[in-house]
Amino acid sequence: MLVAIISFAAAIASIVLAVREVRGWRTNATAASSSEKDAAPAKTGRVPYRASGVAWALAFLAIQVFIGVWGALGLVQDEPIAPIIMNAVLTGCVYLSLARPRLRSRLLALFEPGSRWPHPQAACAPAMVATGIFATLALELPSNHNLLWMYPLCLLLEIFLVTAVVAGFFYLFQRRGAAPAIASFVFFAIGIAEYFVITFKSQPIQPGDLTAIATAAAVGGGYIFSITSYCLYGIVALALAMITSAYAALLKPDREHRTRKQLLVNLLVGVLCLGGVIGHVVLVDYYNLLRIQVYTWRPLESYYRQGFIPSFISSAQTIQPRKPEGYSKSGAQDLIDEYAASYDESAGTTPERTEAVEQFEDVQPSVIVVMNETFSDLSDYDNLHAGYEGPEFFNGIDDAVQRGDLYVSAYGGGTCNTEFEFLTGNSMAYLGNGVYPYTIYNLTHAENLAQQFSDLGYTTTAMHPNHATNWNRENVYRDFGFDEFLAIEDFEGADTLRGMVTDAETYDKIIEMLETDDDPQFIFDVTMQNHSGYDTGLIPTEMQTNYLIDGTYDPEVNEYLALIEESDRALEDFLGELEELDRPVVVVFFGDHQPFFPSDFNDAWFQGEDDATHSERLYHTGYVIWANYDLAGSEQQSQQEDISTNFLGAEVMNLIGAPLSDYQKAQLALRESMPAINMIGYQDQAGVWHLSSAVADEHATEAFSAAQKAREDLAKMQYLKLFDHGDSVYTKTLQGAANETNPNLAPGTTKIK
Repeated sequence: MLVAIISFAAAIASIVLAVREVRGWRTNATAASSSEKDAAPAKTGRVPYRASGVAWALAFLAIQVFIGVWGALGLVQDEPIAPIIMNAVLTGCVYLSLARPRLRSRLLALFEPGSRWPHPQAACAPAMVATGIFATLALELPSNHNLLWMYPLCLLLEIFLVTAVVAGFFYLFQRRGAAPAIASFVFFAIGIAEYFVITFKSQPIQPGDLTAIATAAAVGGGYIFSITSYCLYGIVALALAMITSAYAALLKPDREHRTRKQLLVNLLVGVLCLGGVIGHVVLVDYYNLLRIQVYTWRPLESYYRQGFIPSFISSAQTIQPRKPEGYSKSGAQDLIDEYAASYDESAGTTPERTEAVEQFEDVQPSVIVVMNETFSDLSDYDNLHAGYEGPEFFNGIDDAVQRGDLYVSAYGGGTCNTEFEFLTGNSMAYLGNGVYPYTIYNLTHAENLAQQFSDLGYTTTAMHPNHATNWNRENVYRDFGFDEFLAIEDFEGADTLRGMVTDAETYDKIIEMLETDDDPQFIFDVTMQNHSGYDTGLIPTEMQTNYLIDGTYDPEVNEYLALIEESDRALEDFLGELEELDRPVVVVFFGDHQPFFPSDFNDAWFQGEDDATHSERLYHTGYVIWANYDLAGSEQQSQQEDISTNFLGAEVMNLIGAPLSDYQKAQLALRESMPAINMIGYQDQAGVWHLSSAVADEHATEAFSAAQKAREDLAKMQYLKLFDHGDSVYTKTLQGAANETNPNLAPGTTKIK
């Protein structure tokens, strides 16, 4: 409320100053009229500047009022210094906006012939440089709070690019101040968006996020958009950029003094500035030439140290899939054949596999895959310093076929990447940070489990109790060959928790499908119940938890833990019902990623670790493979096997005795040297994790060298299977519509049905 009081008081002061200045206009106009009664009206050009001055003043006043309203709603950090500075600057900008007609003559006098700098047009250049600097600060300050930590050359590069953009628009629109001001506002808006994304996901904005804006809108309803003092400092920088643009516009010639040559020169300078930026971005290799790289295990640090724009450009340039070094189509196929032959000669001939194959041919069990939203065991973080033991039932399952840690390539969000890895067997390790294959790449040629089960005569169903457009699923699932996709429309009247369909409702739907269709089924259930944010306050009293982290109650953490407990209860009931079902069923249950907040615990409680170990703690969840019948070749005593998501599908097919593709055989054989891989790094046979950038040298262990070769081989095999199909690399079916998390809202609208 303090911010609201300061902002509204400053807004009133701005209005008072504005009224006084406007009255001064009238006084000056009356005096001029009385002294020049017989003179013809002069074309001074002041009236247009008065009109635009009002427009500029209203823009600054609107910002003050908005922050006042936002503060009244309790959505602005309640401290006095930042709002006082911000409002002082905004009030000053209101005054300077309305004083433009009066101060213009003084400004021009500085550049008249005979003055110290008789070049009024050249003065626009330093004005645009100042605007670029302020716009850069408006972009960075909301999320990047220590610009002194940035690499100086990266900061200069970012200022150069921003300045070129604002100057380009300034000259392209004939030195009008509104164009660079709007460009500056866009940079500020990006900075605010970056702040919110980091707040909600602990990840920066990546190029792939632009292809998933609709999904971002879909899940945005669960968050609270509060801003900090640094956002207000960003507004200060924005205001300074705008007022500098406004005064730079005063230096352009009056209409009667403008020439065609000046018009063409302005256009040429504007095109050169904007064209130069485009050419720079397209032609300069940020990754290899400038060495600006976004490290997948510390993307936030990369953005903070290198700046948003250089880091974003570097990431964008890596979206185009690059052929692995030494790649050839025939060579990659030879690798698949060699690894597949190795599997056939070893793991494929074991008694366990032979028994499972014989049983599968007779039984053909239904396979239920539950990718549970944000399901993870946070007891890995030193029991949260609160005595937390994790999901009790899940951790206690002792009759599973197999279970263990699951290494994923998503953290805090990016569900679709985990399901991409599971369904296709391909790893995000080779696709880069911030890439979402569902929304970017052409997956019509990708091998996947849905098509594989369909070829075996299974009925295949995908299930997600939210809008089908999320992450482009309605198109991807069709391309994968799913017979049916059950979305939010198929869960009308379902029980919800915090407005989201519960896990239990999806399990009831699965039980119903199994009881009404005797054919073997492959069902892929992507749940929704546990989706962030976790500060809704909508957990019923009887479900709430009260864990005190270092003696302090954290409502977000406790809301999340309450959801996990509810998921755990629902899973126990689900497996209990399947035990009573008179048909063979295999359940694969795993979490897609951790929530966004454990990184704070990781950094605070686990210091002095190597980067790989430290990061992998964030990029893993848990999985379990369970069957309600005696699975041949398995003791079903919850054998422990840690694995990564891209290998999990092949592992399931192997355990249940299903036919394997050569690519899956190759993956299983390759796991002997590299048991797991994700976006952060890869694991060797000795269980040691190495970052993706790690390179084995003459001192490397035998396990490390073997794992690195396996990683290189998998890169070639994956490129062949995912991209070298002769068709377009990029998707031809874009996400259909934006929508809301609330199932009562229709896609593309914010109105209740």
